[in-house]
Amino acid sequence: MRVVMISDQETHGGAAVAASRLAAALVAHDHEVIRIVPEHDGRAYPWATVELRLTILLRIVRRMTSRATWRRLGTRVASTRLQRMVKHLRPEVINLHNLHGAPGEDWSPEFAAVCAKTAPTVWTLHDMWSFTGRCAYNFGCKQFESGCGLDCPTPDEYPELEPNRIAAAWRRRSQILRESPRPVAVAPSRWLAREASAGPWPRQSVEVIPYGLPLDVYAVVDRSLARAALGIEASEPVLLVAAMDWRDPRKGGDIFVQAVARLETRTTVIILGRGEGLRNTDWGNARILELGYIDHERTKALAYSSADLLVHPALADNLPNVVMESIACGTPVVGLPVGGVPDMVRLGSTGWLAEESNAASLSLAISRALSEIEGGTDLRHSCRDVAVSEYGSDLQAQRYEHLFHRLLGIPAETDAKPVGWSR
Repeated sequence: MRVVMISDQETHGGAAVAASRLAAALVAHDHEVIRIVPEHDGRAYPWATVELRLTILLRIVRRMTSRATWRRLGTRVASTRLQRMVKHLRPEVINLHNLHGAPGEDWSPEFAAVCAKTAPTVWTLHDMWSFTGRCAYNFGCKQFESGCGLDCPTPDEYPELEPNRIAAAWRRRSQILRESPRPVAVAPSRWLAREASAGPWPRQSVEVIPYGLPLDVYAVVDRSLARAALGIEASEPVLLVAAMDWRDPRKGGDIFVQAVARLETRTTVIILGRGEGLRNTDWGNARILELGYIDHERTKALAYSSADLLVHPALADNLPNVVMESIACGTPVVGLPVGGVPDMVRLGSTGWLAEESNAASLSLAISRALSEIEGGTDLRHSCRDVAVSEYGSDLQAQRYEHLFHRLLGIPAETDAKPVGWSR
């Protein structure tokens, strides 16, 4: 079938990486995938790419128009241009992904309304933005369940929105999700499915399909060989932390540093990602190695395989790619009990969960994990088994195929249904 996928980035960032893996998996299943993005990154991919961005003329008009006026016009212009594009592409199914990371392009939730009137539409949720007034993660705030408004506690955080616009934004999202034909939501984690159904998403319109990843790339490599390939020499336990940018407070860098400083065991800490946010801090007796930002997947797989543990200190998350990638490489995970992390981090199988989201609890969980590993606990095989049985790209594609066929009213060609969840 012909699937049009719409996302605010093509391959940059966790949500875009997840969308790209799905696109590649669907192409491998002989579907035609066309991705609509604000800007093509210039590389060759198995899918086709078209750009939806403001023309030079429209950018001139925007500069000459007041902010208030363009606010009314910009969304309408972008939605009209999207409508023309999808009608021209004639998709059988449309798959939305993140829309809030296209600054200056006036992408909005209106895209869901446009798409749902054109073809059966599946909106893959990478965070909470589709059903809140503006935030991607609520950090415990429950306003989205009945209506976000002026008293939003984080209006200046990404994706920011003026407080006097938040209530209207929430109402419009709710209206779009109530309209017929309604889009269907796919939540990668059970946590996100529960949150979506607690808000404006109709309960019967939310499915769970975990992310998938290429298991031939993210595979177990002998630890000593992986360390040799990366030039890592360590006689003490090796902890790995990975995030695109550690300056983002949501990633939990401060908590992680405090947790490591509390450890009595000497460790080597490998940092993947832009590590500026973790420098000039007190690491206690830990030795720090920075590998920087790595986008080469096989090199990342070596980094995962080189570690005894991946520590995931994020304070809020959906179904983090780095946790899934680490598990696929046979490296167990210590994480906080937030979002979809407990979906993947399972005691005795794939890792250890801290009891609370603070440095003391995380440090205790790391200490327990290191102690059990030293005592002979080896989760490498069970980690890999979980990844193979639940998180392969092929299985993810089959689950999406089953959902697409159901929406199109044609017999399913696979028994790989979306995952059930507790409503």
